[in-house]
Amino acid sequence: MASRRQLYIWIAAAVGASGLLVGVLLRQYSQMQARSGVFLAGEPKKGARVFERRGCIHCHAVNGWGGKLALDLGLEQPPRSSLNQLVSAMWNCAPRMWERMRAEKMPYPVMSRQETAHLFAFLYTARYVVEPGDAVRGQLLFLSKGCIRCHAQGGQGGKGGPDLSTLPGVDTPLVWAQAMWNHAPAMETGMGRVGLKWPRFDGTEMNDLLAHIREVSRGPRRESALLPADPSRGGRLFQSKCLLCHAVKGQGGRVGPELGPRSALPPTLVQFAGLMWNHSPDMWRATEALGSVRPTFQGQEMADVIAYLYGVRYFEPADSGKSGMRLFSERGCHHCHGALAEGTRRGPRLRRREAVTIIDLATGLWTHGPKMYQATRDLGVVWPSLTESDVGDLVGFLNSLREEGR
Repeated sequence: MASRRQLYIWIAAAVGASGLLVGVLLRQYSQMQARSGVFLAGEPKKGARVFERRGCIHCHAVNGWGGKLALDLGLEQPPRSSLNQLVSAMWNCAPRMWERMRAEKMPYPVMSRQETAHLFAFLYTARYVVEPGDAVRGQLLFLSKGCIRCHAQGGQGGKGGPDLSTLPGVDTPLVWAQAMWNHAPAMETGMGRVGLKWPRFDGTEMNDLLAHIREVSRGPRRESALLPADPSRGGRLFQSKCLLCHAVKGQGGRVGPELGPRSALPPTLVQFAGLMWNHSPDMWRATEALGSVRPTFQGQEMADVIAYLYGVRYFEPADSGKSGMRLFSERGCHHCHGALAEGTRRGPRLRRREAVTIIDLATGLWTHGPKMYQATRDLGVVWPSLTESDVGDLVGFLNSLREEGR
């Protein structure tokens, strides 16, 4: 009886500990979702209205739409441009923008945090929705990689797969990534029948192939129907469909690579699709070995999962507290905000209980930027410049202070 009672006690303790662990993990997971949810949850269409209404369009264009006085913020951006790069570019150019506004007596735009999220969603998606590629090179890839052995174009080519010129709406990155993933097993089987090896697409090759498909496809584009993506729903989908093999922030499977803040995600969504394509056979066999069914994605699901992964990447940067602390001092931020961002009579306290995101930095720049700029001039301090990595380090530093202050 004593041994049985002891067994029951051990079982109860184990169940309690497991429940506590699950509760902690779910709490961390929900916090991570809440912090990343503002990114692509911002609506690009509303962001376009913010871009026009707040006067950005007076100087800047997006893919040719808008003013010519400053940089086009669309496809003329470098190919590896990211959310961090948008913020660093905005920060570095801010003094020139303010000087021009003052010279032209333009009203200074003040944006709320939500408006900033909408604006960044618009600017970010304006680049990836029409990612550039070389259609001529894509046609050569279509031939050299053996795609034509299974797929026809306008009736010319193989019959094992559908004629690509008749497919509706696969010419956009999000739809393309989902279609490539869902149909990979059937395509691998078809390739085996005709003696083809699984082709790889490296670098910008998937962008080039998609550019070629855009030229031959007659179907309507469907990207706008998938936006705004929902990172919170993407997190739940990732948990149910991907967590068995992949981890985020150390939580999840170890079969595939970590997909959290420290992961080197491809710079564009088309290249993300290429990465998924390259590893599809291995992932398919891995899920079979685990006795699991290979997941598929329908409707807006792939858009939501990708928004979640890229949101985690930008709002949960790798641990960079030490680098950010050094940067905070080297760039002169401590003159106004204090060595530990505790605030001084010149500038407000930056430490807070809530997590700091890149959107918060951008909102703060637009809300308080002119006063900050004047303060640096009064102190005889040069306006600090920021690189793409600096932005993530500063966010990491401010969030490390938040953790220490708990």
